[in-house]
Amino acid sequence: MKGWAIAISSDLVAILLVAAGVLLILAITGMLFATRAQRRQERQSKTETSETLTEVAIAHWVKDGEHLFNLWQKKVERLDELHGRLAAMAEEIGQLRAQVSRIDELRAENLRLSQECEAFLVERDQLRAILARIGELIQRASAVRPPVIGEASPEVEP
Repeated sequence: MKGWAIAISSDLVAILLVAAGVLLILAITGMLFATRAQRRQERQSKTETSETLTEVAIAHWVKDGEHLFNLWQKKVERLDELHGRLAAMAEEIGQLRAQVSRIDELRAENLRLSQECEAFLVERDQLRAILARIGELIQRASAVRPPVIGEASPEVEP
């Protein structure tokens, strides 16, 4: 190897050729290191980007979750309001049913009273007929009145 180094050191072209080879090897090595560093940086930025994207996605999910929770809470409040209105309506229906029941009772009482009134009217008509008959009998009796003993008869003249 000593002979080879002496042969190259005496020739200028050989020195330049060796220097160019060393520079080429250094350039290739530098490019490899630069490419490796760039890949490492890309991986790191991808990791950071994916972490950032993950954080953004999680933040978006959290925001969507809050929105859905607020909607759910409003729906529950609306459900409570509707439940209250339904309870009030049920109470009104109960009152209306009681009123309808009372109306039915009043109708039954009205029917009973109508029947009783009709019975009284029939009885009144019967009593009127009886009184008319009594009045008629009184009239006949007064018209044909027999003379009482010891009483002077107005029809007889001496």
